[in-house]
Amino acid sequence: MFTPLRFDSGKIGLRPVASTQTIAKGDALVWSSGYVAVAANTTEDVYAIALEDSASATAGTEILVLPVEGVYFEADCDDVVSIADRGTRCDLATKATVNPDATSEQVFLIEEIVGAAEVSKTVRGRFSRFKAT
Repeated sequence: MFTPLRFDSGKIGLRPVASTQTIAKGDALVWSSGYVAVAANTTEDVYAIALEDSASATAGTEILVLPVEGVYFEADCDDVVSIADRGTRCDLATKATVNPDATSEQVFLIEEIVGAAEVSKTVRGRFSRFKAT
C-alpha cells in the first residue's frame, strides 16, 4: 500500500475507472484508454494512488485519486530493504508494493528506510513520472 505522508494537499480528485478493475485504497494507478486502471510491475508511469476501493465497476465510474506528482509516500516492499537501496530508483513489484531490487522501470525513488536495514520492508520516497528521452 502507498500512503501519502506530505505534499498531498489540494490534489485529490475524481477520475473515471476502466471496467472490471479491482482497485483497493492505496493501489498505484495508470491511465489506460482514458480511464484509470491498476498498475503492473512493468509500469513506467504511475499517475495516481487510489484513495478508495472499487471492485468491478462499470467503465466511467469515478473514484477519488491522488496524483503522485510531488507527493512524499510511505511504501511497502516485496522484500527487505538494504542500505544500498537508499537513493536508488526501483520498480513496482505489484499494484501496491515496490521491488527495491528491480531497476528496469525506475518509477519510485527510495529516500528513507522505515526501521532497520536488512529487516524492514517499508520505505519512504517519491514517484518519478515518466519522461520521454
